[in-house]
Amino acid sequence: MEQQPDVVDVRGLVCPQPVILTRQALERSQQDRITAVVDNETARDNIVKMARSLSCGVEVDQRGDGFYIAITKPEDFGAALEPQENLLFLVASDSLGRGSEDLGKLLMKNLFYTLSEQGGLGKVIIFINSGVKLACTGSPALDFLFELQQDGAEIFACGTCLDYFKLKDQLSVGQVTNLYTILDYLQKVPRVIYL
Repeated sequence: MEQQPDVVDVRGLVCPQPVILTRQALERSQQDRITAVVDNETARDNIVKMARSLSCGVEVDQRGDGFYIAITKPEDFGAALEPQENLLFLVASDSLGRGSEDLGKLLMKNLFYTLSEQGGLGKVIIFINSGVKLACTGSPALDFLFELQQDGAEIFACGTCLDYFKLKDQLSVGQVTNLYTILDYLQKVPRVIYL
């Protein structure tokens, strides 16, 4: 008798939760196939992209109550989950993108939430300019940064920037650093993402 695939119902959840919960289900499931159920096209598309980035097979079935996304793991699925080479995030603002500042701050918080769900191993996060505010008391991203640090991420905040914003005594996660060290990391880490 064929075993039914695990089902993760993420209808009604906002981005990035459908993707994160589906990936967690993929990682935890002992079965070769899971089904994610979503209620909107954006969540459907994001889950499909995530699954394909892990070399999974994907089939989408639209029904009256949502999209059913059947995800089949490849034989070497474990290899796709291995931590990637070192990755450096250079964060120069406490807001992501241009336009609405409130939206930008929400996006930055969600980015660190999503990043924390992927784990910190192999990641270096350096905050400069107003980005240092994210590593200080009261930051909406602080809990996620703590998780990343506990999972192995190296976190740094520019001392000159902390001084400029009068935040040095409010740094809550990571270490104070300088431009010499920042340049050293930028030269030695092969992949840099500028935020």
